[in-house]
Amino acid sequence: MNYENYLATGERFQRLHYHFRLGATTIGIIVDSVCSAIWKLLSPIYLPSPKKDDWIKIANDFYEIWNFPNCIGAIDGKHISIICPPGAGSEYYNYKGFHSIVLQAVVDAHAKFIVIDVGDYGRSSDSGIFKESQFGKQLFQNKLDLPAPKKINQNINEDFPFVFVGDEAYPLLPNLMRPFPRRNLTNEKRIYNYRQSRARRIVECAFGIMVKRFNVLENKMLVGPEKATKITQAVCVLHNLIMTREANFVEVHNQIENSNDQMGIRNTTNIVDHNRCSTAAIELRNKFMDYFNSENGSVPWQDQYLV
Repeated sequence: MNYENYLATGERFQRLHYHFRLGATTIGIIVDSVCSAIWKLLSPIYLPSPKKDDWIKIANDFYEIWNFPNCIGAIDGKHISIICPPGAGSEYYNYKGFHSIVLQAVVDAHAKFIVIDVGDYGRSSDSGIFKESQFGKQLFQNKLDLPAPKKINQNINEDFPFVFVGDEAYPLLPNLMRPFPRRNLTNEKRIYNYRQSRARRIVECAFGIMVKRFNVLENKMLVGPEKATKITQAVCVLHNLIMTREANFVEVHNQIENSNDQMGIRNTTNIVDHNRCSTAAIELRNKFMDYFNSENGSVPWQDQYLV
């Protein structure tokens, strides 16, 4: 059976059985088995756990391509639409008005997945999923093998830690930056928000490219959470395989251009209280803000985003 037909089109099992002369249940079992095999065999190759040298390379790419120093990944969540599981109640019903599981992903500067966490309840917030995910727990416990802080510019005599960037739904931590709240923004804070958004939107770009390639993610999956999780894991690995082999940055650029009108901070639910942020995290974001507004760290076009 050509499993790619299902992943690429999202065709219902009931319709696929006419093409392959197999029962819909049998096709479902085959898709489940193939996706499990893809994850087991290819994830160690195309989605391995990053080591210290990997984080350094990712940071170098973010600085070169997206002008954010010491950035080691952009994080966001995507809802994968599924049928309502029997007896699930509202657990999988999300704020967008449909049932889903959540794909939380950390993405590198080339729109490839670094870390994924799949299968949480659709009703869960991004911040809640982050805190309960293996990635979030490893970040809190300093178990991600991150490099030691280093200078972001030869003219600045201070070491900066390596950070991930997320939107307003994520907490502000010493290793996770989020934008300034939109109320009472100064020009300096607007510049910071633009520069972070410029780096962070690569994760939305990755989601967009993946959905275009694998239409199974575009429509509702007529499967339960467990099978949807396996399908999503397989698609993420295949996305990385394609991005690695094709290395087509034009596709990334086109996806970014299509979202240029959304450079501002997007609306979210479940905003984390700024008062709960640590002093170290607040001070670090202020230091990045000062850098982006300085002669050493500014980019020529950033002032046009002050409106």
